[in-house]
Amino acid sequence: MKRLRLYALHLAFLLCGMMVLFCAAELLLRYSIVRKAPANSTHTIEATYLPVVTRPNWRGSVWGVPITTNRWGFRDEPNFSEAPQPGEIRILALGDSIGFGVGIPASSHYTKIAEGMLKKNGDGQNCRIINAGGQGYSPSGYHVYLKHQGLRFNPVLIVIEIELCNDVTDEALLYWEPESGKNSLDAVRGGRYIIGWDGNMLATCARGPYFFERTYVYTDLLRRFLYLLYKIHPTEPFHSQPQKGTSYYSLGFDRYLLNEQRIETGWAKTFGALEQTLELVKLHNASFLLMILPSRYMFNDRAPEWQSFASNLVRRACDMAEDKRIPYVNMTEAIRQGGGTRLFMDFAHLNEEGNRVVGQALAGLIQQTLSESGTSTRVP
Repeated sequence: MKRLRLYALHLAFLLCGMMVLFCAAELLLRYSIVRKAPANSTHTIEATYLPVVTRPNWRGSVWGVPITTNRWGFRDEPNFSEAPQPGEIRILALGDSIGFGVGIPASSHYTKIAEGMLKKNGDGQNCRIINAGGQGYSPSGYHVYLKHQGLRFNPVLIVIEIELCNDVTDEALLYWEPESGKNSLDAVRGGRYIIGWDGNMLATCARGPYFFERTYVYTDLLRRFLYLLYKIHPTEPFHSQPQKGTSYYSLGFDRYLLNEQRIETGWAKTFGALEQTLELVKLHNASFLLMILPSRYMFNDRAPEWQSFASNLVRRACDMAEDKRIPYVNMTEAIRQGGGTRLFMDFAHLNEEGNRVVGQALAGLIQQTLSESGTSTRVP
């Protein structure tokens, strides 16, 4: 018995020592990473239905642009009431970092450009386009956000932005949690982005997130492990099909997980979530519009393979939308006529001029959609 107690004591000391070493490594790694990172990683929090949502009542900067959020977590919006004011037309715009508008002022975003053109109509009604986009969002997240929060604001129209290079691989790494006793999506788990134990947003590959996934040590070890696996056994399409590897967005270390089978799963989840969203919106007597944005590769004449692949992504998205009878608009031609590659900051994010072009096109589409639904508005 005495020897057994001694073994237990040694084991306890060993475990305590390992815990101290882990905590020391965690704090040192966190200090090293946070010190080098831009001061924008605390603008998100975790929700019960999503790994990452925009933090309410936050003030700071994202991509070097000052940003504030209101009590609902909407970027640079006043603290408006939950219910629309008399005569107010509300439109809810959902999207990822493109929809959020990283790198540009809120006043230059396509939602505000469109709102400015629709602000007042002949009946004296006001049109408010609420930008509910956020970094790390994707179509599955739009559905659960609407289900749990977004529809409470009584929008008459839901506009969803998608960009296939990014959304498909985002969806490929997410996990759906169905509503109890039903087949409908109720929550999203895991994915590329989670909130760490210190409140910072971490780029990783999570399943839970479980507590250990919220640590810097686990995140760093996971990245190194996935990089090593990819070097030992490269997966398609990134290995032998460089145009796909460039066109589909990845964080680098997650390439090993993004094989062709998982990417096909991402396509299925993307349009499965959009189909469920359309059904949800119809139940609330609102209209729906899917806005398909091309990547900059679409307009790169110097890289015909990438251009062809980007075109195929948009074509496939349009075909799937038509097959599922999802109302959509393809913004490719508007962007092409507006300037093509010069409208982008990078492979996907629009600059201010790009947002102006998309916003002007969107205003006319919103007017048409609302007119068809019987809601009166017109562009001044």
